[in-house]
Amino acid sequence: MKNNINLDRLIVPIYINEKIVLDMLAIMEDGFSMVSQVNYTEHKENNATQKIDAGVSTSATILSKLLKIDISGELSQAGNKGEDESVVKEKVHTNVSLLSKFRGFLVEQKMLKSDFDFFKMQVGDFIEVEGELQKNPLISYMDIFIDLFRMADIFTDKPQLGNKTRVNTQKQKENEIIKQIMSFADELKHSGTIDFILSDSKGTAVLSAQEQYLANDNISEIIGGHFKVLGKVISICKEDTENIDLLRKTSLSILSEELLNEMFSGFKTSDMKQFNLPELKTKINAPAVIVIPVAIYA
Repeated sequence: MKNNINLDRLIVPIYINEKIVLDMLAIMEDGFSMVSQVNYTEHKENNATQKIDAGVSTSATILSKLLKIDISGELSQAGNKGEDESVVKEKVHTNVSLLSKFRGFLVEQKMLKSDFDFFKMQVGDFIEVEGELQKNPLISYMDIFIDLFRMADIFTDKPQLGNKTRVNTQKQKENEIIKQIMSFADELKHSGTIDFILSDSKGTAVLSAQEQYLANDNISEIIGGHFKVLGKVISICKEDTENIDLLRKTSLSILSEELLNEMFSGFKTSDMKQFNLPELKTKINAPAVIVIPVAIYA
């Protein structure tokens, strides 16, 4: 049995919040089963075979795709005697097929908005937007900064005997800085979620994703790729005076703008300008939305 399948249903996800997908389908169908039974009738042949002697050449592998060839190399021809029988099969859904089914329902019911027009969006809308995926700028900045220390350590010349004490002291200071930066990065992810940024000329979507649902633990492999995001809008910033705080899920969100600028002043020195570091920002300006992603896929 073959079905006509649209290309947009054949999705390759890197993130699926399976709980949301199952919950939504259960609501739509008033409960559902992941295993369904399919009944159909199949025509079963009783073959009456006529054998013809044939020499099997080196091309037997090619011929066997077209004709039935037995061990002795004789060709067999089947008759057309047959009967009908009932066949029962089980059909099992995977998390990806359930996601495709859920998305298809939203499209069919015209409940899925696919434009980055934030002025037409409302809190609670299901949206599908696409663009280049980026990590939370704060986390990205901290990760790159740690990598800089590691690279510097690799290419630093080994110290002479007389300089070991001074170098060891400097190394201890660097290790302490790295430890503090790593602690700060962990604070940004302490809730088990990580923000991804998807930008468009019309605005920005901040995706509050749960790390446990990422298909690949190595986040760096998906950064910079072009993906679609299916999610539910939970907050909208439309006015110029509004913004999304990237520290909103941390204890640092209680600090004033002045204190935060003072904290990050060490990262904005002239010495740091020689490195190709991303812009260090703690807020995403309007127009922007916060989205709970159901799935991220190609």
